[in-house]
Amino acid sequence: MKNQRLYELSLRIAEHDDEMAFKELYNFFYFDLIAFSRSILNSEQDAEDAVINVFIRLWQNRKTMGSIKNVSAYLYTAAKYASINVLKSRKEINNIDIDDLADTFQYSFANPETELIERENIKCLEELLNTLPPKSRLVFYLVKDKGLSCKEVSILLNTSIRTVETQLYQAVRKITSWLGRQNIHPRKKSGNS
Repeated sequence: MKNQRLYELSLRIAEHDDEMAFKELYNFFYFDLIAFSRSILNSEQDAEDAVINVFIRLWQNRKTMGSIKNVSAYLYTAAKYASINVLKSRKEINNIDIDDLADTFQYSFANPETELIERENIKCLEELLNTLPPKSRLVFYLVKDKGLSCKEVSILLNTSIRTVETQLYQAVRKITSWLGRQNIHPRKKSGNS
């Protein structure tokens, strides 16, 4: 979902208490935020609880949503802190950085753009992405799939921008090399020039 569409949804939620817009936002982010939270918590149930709390607070504070510039970055940051609060309640840690993330995060294509690549190639590409080191996989996902900037990811993961850029470069280099070996090129959508 593009940032402009997310911004439009956030305005509808903030200005009109639009439950359908909220549901669309929820449906778009819910499973991705759970995967992200699970990589911190190592628990599906705790991740679900943390993400549900994020959305409850978002709805409770919906009048402020119009001021959020990047909804995606906001939600991932909120999920991070909700997950950290769960860890704090368990008295496990005080903060988290990219090296603390579990190896449980699995990459999955689940957006309309995937129609441009044949299904078997998507499966191979997902498998390739899931062979990346956990840091590279998560950084690639947040930047390339969720549209966060390297700076936003560095803040979210409590690491340097340089580390994020390095992890992203390594992921893109591996993917580019694989695509070249497979001679895979996205198909153009019919009807578009």
